[in-house]
Amino acid sequence: MARWVVRGALLFLLTFTNVHDIWSPDVVPNALLDWSIVRQGNVDFDELVVPPGTAASAIPAGDPGIPADSYFFRPCGRSAGFAWPNASTQGSPRSPGGPPPPGPGDRVCSIFPPGVSLLALPVIAPFVLAGASPADGALVVRAGHLAAAIVETIAALLLWSVLRRFTSVRWALALVLLYWLGTSVRTVAAQALWQHAGVHLAIALGLWLVLREGPISLARELLAGIALGFGVVVRQTTLVPLVAFERFFGGASWRARAVLIVGAAIGVIPLVAYNAVAFGSPAEQGYGPKLFTTPPLTGLYGLLLSPSRGLLVYEPWAIAALVALGLAWRRPGPVAERLRTLGLGWVVLLVFYALYVEWWGGRVFGPRFLDDMAPVLVAALGWGIGQGLLARTWSRVLFWVAAAWSLLLFNAAALVFDPNGWDTVPTNVNFDTSRLFSWSDPQWLSVLWSLGHADVRVLLAALLSALILALLLRLELRVDQRSAG
Repeated sequence: MARWVVRGALLFLLTFTNVHDIWSPDVVPNALLDWSIVRQGNVDFDELVVPPGTAASAIPAGDPGIPADSYFFRPCGRSAGFAWPNASTQGSPRSPGGPPPPGPGDRVCSIFPPGVSLLALPVIAPFVLAGASPADGALVVRAGHLAAAIVETIAALLLWSVLRRFTSVRWALALVLLYWLGTSVRTVAAQALWQHAGVHLAIALGLWLVLREGPISLARELLAGIALGFGVVVRQTTLVPLVAFERFFGGASWRARAVLIVGAAIGVIPLVAYNAVAFGSPAEQGYGPKLFTTPPLTGLYGLLLSPSRGLLVYEPWAIAALVALGLAWRRPGPVAERLRTLGLGWVVLLVFYALYVEWWGGRVFGPRFLDDMAPVLVAALGWGIGQGLLARTWSRVLFWVAAAWSLLLFNAAALVFDPNGWDTVPTNVNFDTSRLFSWSDPQWLSVLWSLGHADVRVLLAALLSALILALLLRLELRVDQRSAG
């Protein structure tokens, strides 16, 4: 147990040793919902917002004064459809197909589901009870960072345990660090209170419960269903991996399948209750009728191969994980059976986001939408290695060259990435998506260029990160040597 605590503590520290705030306005309502729950006992933001255009001098002391028409707010209940006359009168542009902003007489709610706020509540509630002001933007963002880092650390430890079922100590360590440092985990999920950490936790817990050889008890199937069901409360797209956890192509009993579905129904109850309270109907949800109008080939190319969002550009090692998911169709056993449907789930999620009107995921670094399934890819890779996937020397060399590229990009971004940098200058990628397809000026090159102009903070952050990583490697490899001896 002590060893796992030390592992978790060192991974947790790595989310802070970049000494750098990476966030977006998206994370603000996720954290402030906890202020509303604790202070007001409700889920609206009425006490935290002001009418658009309110002068700073008119905002009461201690209130954040967030414009009520901000893109992440919508009317509570069923809105009459009020919309501001034109975009110039809004505090921020709204997502295509999303709900209108709250009208003058509307209560104000968040467009985001409440799951990650509920996960963060034990971390943020003490700040609220201690009298922390929601107007302190830095504290709100950093409290969310603390919560996200804790949630993501738990997810990584669960994934680590899963990997040890299929691989050696060293391979498990290597793959966990690849998950932590070679995906969007350190640059997005663990940096602020986005929804991704909660999705990773739900998927990792589900994998820990049922991704194993041998019979799986009905209790584990039930708990996996509850975990994935709550993942839908965090982010509705978790419904895809939830369905993919069913063993449709194998020997699972009807009882096991039914129990997982029952667990999912239990897990999703908080979302149904929240929708009923916030929007007046358990069937309504905050995002509104989102648009899926992107040409399929454009979206697929953008998500997989575009220079500034492509998964295979930022994480080329994922090719090996996809091969492992394909290998599952040629191997027997309950793990292979589960990985078959999880692989199909990955494809479904890829197509879903490829059609989505905002497939690029906003002003972030790398492929954050597809990285919701990063625990599945890493677990599949670990299983594939146990099946001999990288048995040949040339395959291991290619894999680690690809992994090294990802580690370089994401750790450089952890140190210097600024959502208000390349993504907004000279044009904002949210309004000029052609930049995302430009090989002459890709996002990752801008980050590497910024790293070359490092200041003292960046150098200190790199040193701290290297020291924590070196300590983790030393402790793990020493224990491995002792066990081998």
